[in-house]
Amino acid sequence: MKVTTKRRYSMDFKIAAVQKSISSPDTVDSVAKQLGICPKILSRWRAELTRPTDTAKPTVNNQGPQTSYQSLEKENRRLKKELERAKLEAEIPKKGAGVLRHKAQIKYEFIEGYRSPRWPVTLMCEVLGVSTAGYYRWRSRAPSEREQVNQTLLAFLLEAARREKGIPGYRKLWKAAVDHGFDCSKNRVQRLLQTVGYRSCGATKPGYHKPKPGMPVLPNLLNREFTVHQRNLVWTSDITQVRCEEGWLYIAVVLDLYSRTVVGWAASCLNSAELVRCALQSAWQSRKPNGSQLLFHSDQGCQYRSEQVMSWLHQRQVTISMSRKGNCWDNACMESFFAQMKKEWLSSQSIQTREETQLQAKWYIEEYYNTVRRHGTLGGVSPMAFEKQ
Repeated sequence: MKVTTKRRYSMDFKIAAVQKSISSPDTVDSVAKQLGICPKILSRWRAELTRPTDTAKPTVNNQGPQTSYQSLEKENRRLKKELERAKLEAEIPKKGAGVLRHKAQIKYEFIEGYRSPRWPVTLMCEVLGVSTAGYYRWRSRAPSEREQVNQTLLAFLLEAARREKGIPGYRKLWKAAVDHGFDCSKNRVQRLLQTVGYRSCGATKPGYHKPKPGMPVLPNLLNREFTVHQRNLVWTSDITQVRCEEGWLYIAVVLDLYSRTVVGWAASCLNSAELVRCALQSAWQSRKPNGSQLLFHSDQGCQYRSEQVMSWLHQRQVTISMSRKGNCWDNACMESFFAQMKKEWLSSQSIQTREETQLQAKWYIEEYYNTVRRHGTLGGVSPMAFEKQ
């Protein structure tokens, strides 16, 4: 009877065989045939020596082609995930750059407004430097008494601004709130309006046109004494122009320095002396002043130096005063009025026809400026309210 003995292999041979099998692109059967061993035995060695165990047996690092490819795929997925997270972390500061240096409550409000499946709460809290627990505590907390008062005050301010077409700034809105009974400071009103992004209207300042020479020029009798203690003592006047679809619309205004009330105005497609005369006629009919006690001040425009306007004023014994050449500050009250009218109202309108622009100017002068708009020089009341005091 033939007796066969079981072949025994040393541990070094097993390790070398497994290492060759792992590092070679050939199959396990091919490597086993080259080594003269059974493929099943080589597979068992691979399983024993590449699987991490608690035994004292040495192990072989699996660096074969297939395992290396799987590791690369796993590393690629990890890097893609990190890159996507880095992109999200870069997007959040772009949106929330204005809140990075603010207190935690502002950051919580930003998170509340922008949280989404793409921007989870945990990620936004990590980027903005606040805790997730703190955000959820803020979210579930009832508003304090101070916050409730601020919400009520802000609602009043926005409603007052809406009624006045977004014209008044925070100072006039603060006075309106105080008159309504709110106990608040000017800075508090400004801060609340800034949280909602409220801004009053704005526009550029008008330019200066040199007067034509060869016509009479009278001295500056007003001399920048803009404070007047009685109505119908000093009137000032000027002309401005507004662009329309058909061209320019010229608006002449007469202002009473006592209350800054527009006592007369006129509009025309022509910048002529007749325009000024119509504005003066309107003011005279509404006020019926004593001409001998009235000082009329204007710039050196040819319309005001014309024979038609000067004759009209001399017939009523009105004293005439004119600004110095090229000195718009001598008629600063009129310059300020036109700047405010354009900044607060006309500049916010699209270019319209002359008829529509004239209606807009009429609304601003008669329904808003004289009756509603709070004037800083008058202690925060409208011109009509100031005259009734």
